[in-house]
Amino acid sequence: MTGLKLFLKRSRAVFVLGVLFLACSVHSFAGSSVRANLAAAHFQNPDSGYYLEIYYSIADAVFADIHAKNNLEQAEIVFNLVIKQNDAIWATKVWKVAKSAEDTTLAQSQKSVVDAMRYAVEQPGTYEIKLYTKAVEVANLLDSASVTVVVPEKQPTDIELSNVLFSSKIGREDGKSNPAFVRNGYEIVPNPAALFGESSPIVYYYFEAYNLSQKLTGDKYKLFCTIESISGNEVQGTGSAFRTKKLTGDMAIEMGTKIISKLPSGTYSFVYGIADVDEHILAQSKKDIFIYNPAIPQPQPTGLSIADVGDKSFLELYRMGNAELDVEFDKMVYLMDKPEKEFFAKLTIEKAKADYMQEIWVKAAATQGMAGSVYRFIYLKRIDEANVKFRSVFMDGWKSDRGRIYVLYGPPYEVQRFPNSPQTTPYEVWTYSNLKGQGGVLFVFSDKTGFKKYEQIHSTMIGELQDPDWQRQVAKGTQNDYINNPFEN
Repeated sequence: MTGLKLFLKRSRAVFVLGVLFLACSVHSFAGSSVRANLAAAHFQNPDSGYYLEIYYSIADAVFADIHAKNNLEQAEIVFNLVIKQNDAIWATKVWKVAKSAEDTTLAQSQKSVVDAMRYAVEQPGTYEIKLYTKAVEVANLLDSASVTVVVPEKQPTDIELSNVLFSSKIGREDGKSNPAFVRNGYEIVPNPAALFGESSPIVYYYFEAYNLSQKLTGDKYKLFCTIESISGNEVQGTGSAFRTKKLTGDMAIEMGTKIISKLPSGTYSFVYGIADVDEHILAQSKKDIFIYNPAIPQPQPTGLSIADVGDKSFLELYRMGNAELDVEFDKMVYLMDKPEKEFFAKLTIEKAKADYMQEIWVKAAATQGMAGSVYRFIYLKRIDEANVKFRSVFMDGWKSDRGRIYVLYGPPYEVQRFPNSPQTTPYEVWTYSNLKGQGGVLFVFSDKTGFKKYEQIHSTMIGELQDPDWQRQVAKGTQNDYINNPFEN
């Protein structure tokens, strides 16, 4: 544990989260996946530093699927948590969760195993958290989820906000409360998926604010909380954005609810913060939230009828102007060939562009076994993530070789990083547990120039660049310091 003290003993709880199964194509809860939902948040430690809290959930349906497909008396999943700071391992933890086949309600269960852990953090910085999951006694049934938390330097002269914790339930602590979920006298059951909807129409939230007396005067202030659309516009119908509160100290615990039962399905931003009594926002932050309400119709785009649009799940495309459509089409470069690009260049009418782009999204999604609008959301989200992860002075992150692979195939199961050494130039080896029916797929990227411009030099993926003798491209001498997969020990 690298000298860290685990402040909160791990415990398990289950809670109803039936809406998750309605969106399994996005979050991969069932079927042949053992991927967990993962979330994390930081809070100030009253003594010094911060707390880093990590939450995960995995659906009972995953265990039922293991039972059904492998005829096991007990479905077991091993979890391996790895936390890195500045590419160095900061903490690790391994545990196992088992469900018996004798539990006849498992297959129909709409519950999830939920867990929480808390670590003390003394050093600010970026913490990369990855949770590996593997089914015991089942070949190649493994996956991973990752999340990044930035722990800031304390700024005693400015109002500071913790991350927001989404919850399925908030209540006063009592004798039945699970200690893993208790903060400041309240039991807060986490919802790591940040997914709400027809079965979970109320968003419970919790965050903390610090250094209030540095910016607030008088004995009152206002809590600010709203939901914005993907375009940044405030969504109406979820309750008041401001709520007056009494200033009782330098630190405040903020919690409440938002009703999202009337919002159409989609990705939104949950925006929260602190304002003065005149509603001037003094500090704010935001986090993505996912809503699934299939019974709520999508809003009709201005100037087009529903008949004009066709597939309602692509309404967002038809709200875009020419410039916005062109920008998104450029990002679809990995999904099309030269004739498709040339055909699009000839289109001038917005609806014609949107129609053609929808066709490409649907065709690409079919190869992934997804709905077109779902794949579009995942693909564009990966674009944003790749820009953060792989941006360089040479190009946007998604346009790099590593960015292309990340956008097309998602986060790798494992990344092995090899820095510059007397034996090798810097290089990375990415491993995917399963891609298009291929197990153990590798991608190798080399920083040939030394300026962090990693280029793909080899892959075992059919159709990708292959060089079986790729080691010669990175070798100055010999290299044997491979990092083991955490499940191969």
